[in-house]
Amino acid sequence: MGGMQHPGGWVVVIALALGALEQPAAAQRTTIEADATLSVGATQTTRGQFVADPNAEPEDAPDETTSELFTQLRPGVSMQTGSPRLTWRASYVFAGNLSLSGDQLGAYSNQANVSLAGELSKFTTITVAASIAQGGSAFLLAQRPADTGKAEIRAPGDPSLISASLLESVAWEARKHLTVQHSLIGNLSAPQDAFSERNSSLSARLALDRVFERDTFGAEARATVSWLRPLRTDVHLYHSLTNGLVARWNHDFSVGWNALATAGVEQVYTDTGSEPLAFLPTASATVRYAAYNTVGALDFSHGTASNLQVGAISLTDALTARAIITLDPRVFRTLAFSAGFLHNEPLGEVDAQVAAGTGNALQGDAGFSTAIARNVLASARYSVAYQFGQAGNLEPTLAHIFFLSVTASYRNTERPTRALPTRGTRVDGGDAEGFPVIVDRPAP
Repeated sequence: MGGMQHPGGWVVVIALALGALEQPAAAQRTTIEADATLSVGATQTTRGQFVADPNAEPEDAPDETTSELFTQLRPGVSMQTGSPRLTWRASYVFAGNLSLSGDQLGAYSNQANVSLAGELSKFTTITVAASIAQGGSAFLLAQRPADTGKAEIRAPGDPSLISASLLESVAWEARKHLTVQHSLIGNLSAPQDAFSERNSSLSARLALDRVFERDTFGAEARATVSWLRPLRTDVHLYHSLTNGLVARWNHDFSVGWNALATAGVEQVYTDTGSEPLAFLPTASATVRYAAYNTVGALDFSHGTASNLQVGAISLTDALTARAIITLDPRVFRTLAFSAGFLHNEPLGEVDAQVAAGTGNALQGDAGFSTAIARNVLASARYSVAYQFGQAGNLEPTLAHIFFLSVTASYRNTERPTRALPTRGTRVDGGDAEGFPVIVDRPAP
């Protein structure tokens, strides 16, 4: 990603994390987990054929329906270890598809993840996570939990992609009732057979919050730079820069209910088309619920967003509902779902170049899982995605994906894998995953 050219910040982060390791503390037990999933799946996609010519007529993009029945073998392995002040986890999964119908006989996908959570001091925590994946939409959808789905406009033709992300976040309790949070996020997406045509973005955020018993009030500064290539063959790489300043309010209504709201203004510049410099309102609201055996949330956001699959920046409105319900914890029986709607509009006079990123998208995901034997889990998963109302002679696209799976797993310890420590989202920290309690030795 073009913006990550100065490693000095990462040197400081790594040095601080290594410093935390030097503190006197017993090492965590290393947990190694291996699993293998056998699935039978089906996909059906109805779409208009993409035509790059902006002067094409509607009849040049006829509807096309493709269906596929396949089996998938998905082995994976993960390892987690660390010390009371530092926890890191790494995982890798490979998926091999054998088509039982359709033109493509076989396909494969890969995904690797690594994450680290560290307590640099009792007032400062750090999180670092990286992920890279290669494969088509069916694999990427199956890898993310059903309750984390979101509506998005995808590239026409469902190409195999290489995608990567990198996150670094630091939270500091500067004073008793004052917190400072910083994050840096990088994302990249590229066609599997044309990495030079990649799109990427780099975002930074700095937030300052005043903490009260049940509320936090604060401000947040944001900046994002994107390097984008539209799908049109006659348009080259262009840049987009977004700066924003918003006010924040986080409130605990009760033990189960919490809400976060932001509102402010964005400044957006793109060096293409009419090179618009726009000042736009931006806002978001999230309501969360966590009690008994149910965790859920309703999210709304309005503002600019970059779509790396189609190389476009748009004015976006998104609404998403998500939940996970534990029906019977004794047999790990859960029901998870998400549903969302997305509406994208072009900025300024760049609509002819970002037609593939405009329009609407609907999304739905549902998943059910239950244990059928010791260390054996059965699951079912269904996903639907529909995008419509796009400019540039792009026809609507409707895709269905269905999986039935059986997963066998092995762990080298009877203890469940400890969740990575997080700060949580509630004011009282009730949803946080804390580090083990540490008693520092007095300085000599």
